[in-house]
Parts: sequence; structure tokens; C-alpha cells
Amino acid sequence: MRRLLALLALSLAFAPAAEARTFGTYVDPWHVADWARDVGAAPQYVARFEAFSRGTTVDSFLREAEGQGLRHVLVSWEPWKPVPAELGVTEQFRPQPGYRNRDIAAGVQDEYILRFARSLATFQGRVDLRYAHEMNGTWYPWSHDPIAYRRAWRHVVELFRSVGARNVRFVWSVNPSLYLSQAAWRRSVRVYWPGRRYVDAVGSTMINFGGAKRYPVRRFGPRLRALRRMYHKPVLLTEVNTARGGRVRWLRDLRRLLRRTRWIRSVAWFQRESRGQAQIQGAGRLDWDVRTDAAAAA
Repeated sequence: MRRLLALLALSLAFAPAAEARTFGTYVDPWHVADWARDVGAAPQYVARFEAFSRGTTVDSFLREAEGQGLRHVLVSWEPWKPVPAELGVTEQFRPQPGYRNRDIAAGVQDEYILRFARSLATFQGRVDLRYAHEMNGTWYPWSHDPIAYRRAWRHVVELFRSVGARNVRFVWSVNPSLYLSQAAWRRSVRVYWPGRRYVDAVGSTMINFGGAKRYPVRRFGPRLRALRRMYHKPVLLTEVNTARGGRVRWLRDLRRLLRRTRWIRSVAWFQRESRGQAQIQGAGRLDWDVRTDAAAAA
């Protein structure tokens, strides 16, 4: 027994420390210090959206993040040419030749993907790569053909591995789709799962659109717990926002949720002009500025 206790103590001493919870925001790293000063909270990472159609790397973003002393970034990487939000969800949902899941799985975008992978590999820290997010919805073109989606995802991961981009963590990030029943939502998610070997963390959008789509914090809890139980991966909130009306109460409820669910490892605050705000009739205002709202900032 004494020897067993000694071995247990030794194993605990050398066990890896639990990963600290992190907070990030979708803001240019050039402005992160100003953002932190205005809000009174310094994010551990910055985040951005990047579309395949630009055909460029994010080297300047990475170098500036490093210059600001950040060793963690989140990139929401979208395989498409963005459609103006005012054209509506139907137009936005149309498949785009060259960016379709089957095209990516077949290697059409390999040259660009490899260039992007090598760029991210140069970052002196960790990159959370949120590829083709909210795939279980009906508003992005990569939602078509779940089988091809899984193949495309695996192909992208294998290309990153081939160039040694070991600092990149692949984040499979779904939409909570609170308008569906829990059972229907689970079905909508499972068909896109690419497999444990190809996913490092699971994520979810968490947006209260307000108005006709008012979503209290408590409604997200069952979806987040389901993601944890279904996939046994770290859970991240990859895009968080709330309508201006009732914002302080919603944020306080979010804080309480996070205190109860220590297994949610990260929160990424998004506060920019939203496609949802433009496309959801009766939605509240999502582009209010937390930097000028002391109560919400607190």
C-alpha cells in the first residue's frame, strides 16, 4: 500500500497541469491594447475571419500578435467567396464551384491550403483553426453534402500534418440551432463529425440575436453539455455575442454559467457587424460597442 501511494504521488507530481481557461476577442492585434484599456480586460488571444477567396496568408496578423506578446490566436477559416449579407441566406447558401467540399477533398485548393498551413506553422504559439464552422446550419455553402464535408476536413488536416504545423489545433465548431429539438440538433451535428483523430477541440457559436430570436444563456447549456458528452474533447465558445437589449443581464448569466462549467475552456467575444443581424427579421442590435459601455464591460 505504501509503495502504491508513493507511485500515485509521483504520477500526480508529473501529471500535466489542467489547461487554463482563456478569453479572446475578434479584434485586430494592432488595436488589442486599446481594446483592453477601454474594456478593462486583457484578452489572452485575438481572433479573425479569413476566407479562402482572398488567397493570402495571415502573416501580418500573426507577426503583430507576436509583437503584442500574444502566444495564441483563433482563425475562423471559411472555404468560400463571401456573399454580401443583404443578398440573403438563399444566395449565401448556394454551392460555390472550386470551394465545395468535394473540390477541397479532391485537392483543388491544395496549393493555397499548404501555403496557409506553412504560414500558421511560423507562429510562435498556438493557433486554433476553426475551419468551416456552423456546418450543421443552412446558411453557408459548405453545409452541403456532409459526407464530402468529412472528407474535406480530413484532407485539410492531413495537409497540415504533412508540413509539420504542430502548433495548429483543429476546432470543429457547430451551431447550437436552438430552434431545433435536442434530438434533431444531435442528428444535424453527428453527420458532419470527421472523427476523433482529426479534431482537437469542439466549439459552438453562442449568440443571443434578441428580438424574435432572444436566446437566454440557460438555453445554451444543454447543447454545450451534449457536445462534451458526445465527443470528449475540450469545449470552446468560438463566437459569443448578445443583442444590446438586456446585455448586462445576459453577460452576468454567462459569467454564472462559466463558473458552473469549468470544462468550457475558452470564450471568444465577437462584436462586429453580424450577418445574422442583417438577415434575421426582427433581430436586435448586435454591433453595439462594449468599449463604450461600462456596465457591460464590467
